[in-house]
Amino acid sequence: MATNEVERLREQLESLQRSHDTLLKSLSVVPGGPFVPPETPTLERHATRPSLAFADASTISEDSDDEDESYFVQEELPPKSFDHEHLREHLKHHNWKEHGREILAPIITDPGKLSKQPHLFHLGPGTPDDRSQYSHFQVYDVGPDGVTELIETSGSHSTNAMSRATEIWHSIRNIGNSTERPTVGRITVAREPAPILFGALHLTLNDAFDMDELFEHLVQMEASSAHMHRAFQEDRKHQKTFFFTFEYYTILGEDCKPMDWQRADKSDDAKGSHLPLSRCGAVVALALYDDKPRRIRNRSRRAKTQYGWVQNIWSPWQVLQLECFPDWRATPDTFESGNKFLNGPEAFLHALLAEYRDARKRYEEIYKRITELITPPLGFLFDADLRDQRLFEDRKFTWTRRYFYAHQTLGNVNDSIKSMVDAFEDTFVDEVWEGKSKTLWPLQEESPRNDHWKRRLRTLRLAFEREMKELRTLQRENNERRQEVKSLQDHLFSGTSIQESRKSVELSDITVQQGRNIKLLTIVNLFFMPLTFVTSIYGMTNMPEGPSPYWPFAVTLAAVCIPFFSLIGFLSTDLGYRIWVRKTMQFYHWLKPKAAAPPPDDDEAFEPKLVDRTLTTEEGMRLRMGMNAGAKGERERRPTVGSERGGGGRESQSHPHIRKMVEAMGEGRQSGLVRMGTLNGAAEGKGESGDAVVDVRDG
Repeated sequence: MATNEVERLREQLESLQRSHDTLLKSLSVVPGGPFVPPETPTLERHATRPSLAFADASTISEDSDDEDESYFVQEELPPKSFDHEHLREHLKHHNWKEHGREILAPIITDPGKLSKQPHLFHLGPGTPDDRSQYSHFQVYDVGPDGVTELIETSGSHSTNAMSRATEIWHSIRNIGNSTERPTVGRITVAREPAPILFGALHLTLNDAFDMDELFEHLVQMEASSAHMHRAFQEDRKHQKTFFFTFEYYTILGEDCKPMDWQRADKSDDAKGSHLPLSRCGAVVALALYDDKPRRIRNRSRRAKTQYGWVQNIWSPWQVLQLECFPDWRATPDTFESGNKFLNGPEAFLHALLAEYRDARKRYEEIYKRITELITPPLGFLFDADLRDQRLFEDRKFTWTRRYFYAHQTLGNVNDSIKSMVDAFEDTFVDEVWEGKSKTLWPLQEESPRNDHWKRRLRTLRLAFEREMKELRTLQRENNERRQEVKSLQDHLFSGTSIQESRKSVELSDITVQQGRNIKLLTIVNLFFMPLTFVTSIYGMTNMPEGPSPYWPFAVTLAAVCIPFFSLIGFLSTDLGYRIWVRKTMQFYHWLKPKAAAPPPDDDEAFEPKLVDRTLTTEEGMRLRMGMNAGAKGERERRPTVGSERGGGGRESQSHPHIRKMVEAMGEGRQSGLVRMGTLNGAAEGKGESGDAVVDVRDG
């Protein structure tokens, strides 16, 4: 028993080893010739990693030589054909939405001109006005054997006078009409289409795709996103289409201008303070022609539809790769290497992988150019002027603007990379790769064709994972470069701050020197002010004429100047200024009139009032008694004290209880226990007259 288990494990190990060797061989060698590195040079960065050769998804499988023709799609694509007048009527009468009108504005804005033109495409030599010289199309038909065949214009249409737009139109206007072999799928790659070619694509592909929807995602500013789980959509056209939208940035190519609706840098800066960037938009879409889709129940709690429809991956298909980026960095040979595609999803994944590679290629170029933008030349180590230029800012804030631009651009690039990676990883989970997803390309049965499809999916998954790893590495390096830019910003800020501090000190010294000059000028003016005053008096014309002695002038001058100089010298010191302010305030209060006392009222009677019992001191009692006593008691208060009325001894002899209360009032300063009710009772029950009450208040 143990021997059989060991043999079985050994066989499994050998099988895994063979699979591993075959995979490594396919990764390092491309069938049909030796491996050739790409034309774009590999960018050297801080992170060291091996150069990866991405495998072709259709040629990595172990049994690629033993593929059965029954593994490929066999149903034919529905044929369609269009002519020039179909295009004209479509442009005139279609209900174009906002984004479609924005793309086709040069054509549909003038319906009269559209009707009068004998031909919609540019004819003859010369540069066309519809910018079709930037357009690049590739159209492939896929047969039942999975082999792609490039559609080229031939016959009577191939003339020297035919423009590129006309050639593209003749390539895309017929679908599935090949007489040489049946067509099961079509691949259309459109790069920088002219407005008239956008209209041609809308006409020929609107039956398979919702072209208005694709135009909307192509034009509007949004992050990269996936629209793959659409089985429960209400529109039947949406149920059978799947697409990815991409938004990223590229450096403007030479002799390749962006379209009017594309966001691009309009500044022609030849000094190299920034990069001329443009916004890129791309759509990779797949349409499946399944006449008998499988119905599934929608179990979502907020479902708008009760049932959904799942498309069969072995049905006829079309793939559209629509790219709008004004450069020449696209991969032109994505489908030209004689690849075989089992079905539409494989061709779609192949186009999607090419789009991710093109995005990485453009972002690597941006990383390289920004590095050159912020990195000083080699002479920086040996040239003091170059070091000073990088350390101190100039009047135009050259380096501050450059560092800010580099930091923000790399941040936007990282956001774009993150959205692209998230869109892929959130869509293609393990269930999709294993064919177990309920809505995205499910496999309902076990068959050799499905098993073969799963093996090719594993190979594609490996290629995508490598590409995601490359994008994450680029994202990490962008973050490292952003930290370097931030460090350069800090150094520049420090150097510029020190320079500004020195300038501030110099300006402060100048300000102090100016203050001294002003002080000196003020002293001189103060010296001449009294002299000018005296001389102006003696220089009046109404003064007596004739010779007169000088001693009156000298006396007047001394009488005016000496007090004036003394006052100025006294006020120039802090002590003298404070004394002058205090004396001035005292004089002001002396001059201020005092308020007269109100006249006494003899008829005012004693009336008890509310008493504030919080005041328990002798002064508080005096205040309360003064509030309750009348004007009569106020007038008689002073004669009752002492010997003026002769009754001073009577108070101490006739009212001993009042004396005790006065003593208690003195103690009340400490204890605060004297009650007003007791005092009132004593004054009313035992006092003989109102004089006693007044005397108590005076203590």
